Order: sequence, then structure tokens, then C-alpha cells
Amino acid sequence: MACIVQLGIVCIVLVVQVIRGCPNGWETYDESCYFVPDLREDWTAASTTCGLYQAHLAEVVNANEDNFLRQLITKHHSGHGGNRYYWLGGTDMVVEGEWRWIKTGQSINYTNWAHGEPNNHHSHEDCLTAHLTSESHFHWVDRQCTYKCYFVCKISAHWIQLG
Repeated sequence: MACIVQLGIVCIVLVVQVIRGCPNGWETYDESCYFVPDLREDWTAASTTCGLYQAHLAEVVNANEDNFLRQLITKHHSGHGGNRYYWLGGTDMVVEGEWRWIKTGQSINYTNWAHGEPNNHHSHEDCLTAHLTSESHFHWVDRQCTYKCYFVCKISAHWIQLG
């Protein structure tokens, strides 16, 4: 702390607290913010919708983040029936079998593929989903990009000034 103004013996000190935060309705995890819009779209439209929030489809870098997404998706899914697939930001559209994050173009190093996945069923599955099964198992599955699924948007937490 430093004196901003000195008036004789009185010193006025300005105290500003800065924290990382997320927009209202977003969940915080490890300096990032996550949001699950309450709508289903194909993979391209989902990516575009995330962009409207200055975000991108979620990229998962480790098991801890994957577990956080499982909790987030489980919470979101509790109010929805049926569709348990959620788009993430991975694809192998450019080179079949070479999975990359769409935002960064980086290879996907951490994975949580379900047994037998990715399988590129009928040579049409190029987009990454997180799949929550009815038994509450949580794994990744490749899907046709044209399917309509819920999705997870991710953005870096931003600095918020308090006080």
C-alpha cells in the first residue's frame, strides 16, 4: 500500500482488490469459466454460439478438468431427459484419426475415450462429445457433427476489480 495523498499527518490509502471472476451464470474452474446453454445445436452452430459469448467449445487438458465437466454436465442434465451428449471443442475433420482442439489446433493429449472409441462409425464421426450414460459413466465419444447436442462453452476468467 502507498499513500495516495498526504495531508499533514493524514494519509489516504486506496485499497483495491482484484480477483478472477466469471460472468453471471457461468461456473468457475482453474482460472476458466464454463457455461452450458440450454439448447441443442450441431457442432458448428454450437461453436458459433460459444463465440457469441467470446468463448469457445470446451477443451479438456487433464483428468481434474474432465471430472469438473462431469459434475457440470451431471448438474445440467438433471433437468433434461434423453440426450446425454455434450459437444466439446475437439475434431478430426482435417486428418481422420488425428484429434485436435479447434480453438488452438493443438493435438488432444489428455483423453477419456469410451471403450472402442473413437470409432468413426460409418466414416462420419468427426466431432467430440462428452457422454453421460444412464449409469452415470462419463466418457468421450466421437459423433456426427450434424447431430444436435447440448454443449459446453469455455472462456478464460477475467479480472474483476472490487472496492
